[in-house]
Amino acid sequence: MRGGSISKAARRLGLTQPAVSAAIANLESDMGFLLFKRNHYGTEMTLEAKSFSEGAERVITALNNLEELAEDLKHGRVGKLQIGCMPGLSTITPTIAARFMRDNPEVRLSLQTFPSRKVEEWVAAGHFDLGIVERPQSKNELEIFPYKFEMLCALPADSALAAKDEITIGDLDGKPMITLGDGHQTTMQLRSLANRHDCRLNVVAETQLFPSAMALVNEGVGYALIDPVTAMEYGKRSDSQVLLRPFRPLVEFEVAIILPKFHLVSRLCRHFQVALKEEFDQLVQSLAE
Repeated sequence: MRGGSISKAARRLGLTQPAVSAAIANLESDMGFLLFKRNHYGTEMTLEAKSFSEGAERVITALNNLEELAEDLKHGRVGKLQIGCMPGLSTITPTIAARFMRDNPEVRLSLQTFPSRKVEEWVAAGHFDLGIVERPQSKNELEIFPYKFEMLCALPADSALAAKDEITIGDLDGKPMITLGDGHQTTMQLRSLANRHDCRLNVVAETQLFPSAMALVNEGVGYALIDPVTAMEYGKRSDSQVLLRPFRPLVEFEVAIILPKFHLVSRLCRHFQVALKEEFDQLVQSLAE
């Protein structure tokens, strides 16, 4: 049909004309009706052949689509991602996921924000394909790809320490501090530094999230150690007056990309994990500079 004649079909298929004629005859015999009528003008397609060819084209198209789908599945370009993210990185994760989806338009996304421990539980149980959490605890049930961010010191705009290039634990002796609670990893590091350097840690406010701590600093309530991702995102706000300085000795904020160890991980999830790792690597490098 596509060639317009048996001889042209034979050339396209790399067969002899008798071989194509024999194939057509065999097909007609199997189906019980003629596909082509021979007359003195050449070969004419029957009405049954026209109807059958439409079905054949749909089948061929479907097979081609299946081949494309298989190729996309092979390279992790299609499917649905179920991602759980800790609140602290929920501002930047959608941006990273959106870039991934633009490069892979057949991907569908479910992105949910929960506390890190809940994300760990759901990744370990296979309810999330991938999680982004603070320092993981369930290490036997997870594949863990860790990252560390150097904490910055956030200062109110009118701070007497504004002229300093970096802030030390001694500079914060007795200053009003905003922390993320006694059990948070950064607060424990800060308290340990204060004890070692004989400094008084004057906590005037506690909050669960770094953005909330930044907002309190912005209102002049006190000082806070802030992860650089939150600092970068909050700094984009038009009403932000917070000053940021390096803090010494070093306090690190540990996060991780996690995958389930005892549940199947799709190629799509692996593909996204690689892309997410590259984004995090670039982020860590840019923040360090």
